[in-house]
Amino acid sequence: MNELQFTKLEGIGNDFVLVDAWSLPEMDWPALTVSMCERRFGIGSDGLLLLLPSDKADIRMRMFNPDGSEDMCGNGLRCIAVYARNAGRVARDEFTIETFDGVRRAQVTDSSARVSMIKPSFKAVDFPARLDVDEVIDYPLEVGGRIYRITAVQVGTPHAVIFAPAETFWEVIPPESLLIQQHPAFPEPVNVTWCCVESPESLRIRTWERGAGPTLACGTGACAALVAANINGLAGSRAKVSSPGGTLEIEWPDRGLIIMTGPANIVFRGEWPV
Repeated sequence: MNELQFTKLEGIGNDFVLVDAWSLPEMDWPALTVSMCERRFGIGSDGLLLLLPSDKADIRMRMFNPDGSEDMCGNGLRCIAVYARNAGRVARDEFTIETFDGVRRAQVTDSSARVSMIKPSFKAVDFPARLDVDEVIDYPLEVGGRIYRITAVQVGTPHAVIFAPAETFWEVIPPESLLIQQHPAFPEPVNVTWCCVESPESLRIRTWERGAGPTLACGTGACAALVAANINGLAGSRAKVSSPGGTLEIEWPDRGLIIMTGPANIVFRGEWPV
């Protein structure tokens, strides 16, 4: 094989290279991810998605960050759901997807998908966080001589959510994001999501994603923001969550599984030399 077929997709500005690896041999996916996601010498994207067969669900998704690390991704989940339905990998509008953190349900309508996410956890042991509390909710974390009140949410990937006025982060992600991501309290890098509560039904966020840096949108970040706002008494169980790239509808019915609804679009297709 001299060329690898790929499809470029985006979900509210979070862009991905998708490889339909249904019948492909195993490859060095982390190394390929690094080269394919590079924006100046590669295709350019916020991550690589692999579509694979599954013995637990209708299809399987693997997602790699631009640095080659494997992770979970909400916008990527919607993108792979829309692709799989349009490509005929699944024959129904409703189907299941095996992911990095379990099996998820998806419902596809044209270029939009409604997907179930994980039931969130605020427990320090699940995040994980080396903090002397059971749940990390509105916790005063010292970072570079300043105190940031964080709510740590595990939504398949860990997010430290910080509430702040939009003008402090909407245009430029605060430089403290990297310090928080690498804080000694966290044994592994975390995602940092800045959130402005405009109303109980409307949030604005920006996320510094581990393995990727600042992105135009983050699906798991939107989920983390809604449940963090809810648990802190700042929002209801359903809200529109906006990022610079677009808006998602996030629901947390009965504080169980999070539900995310939003668009996913094919941008172009191409071939990558291997």
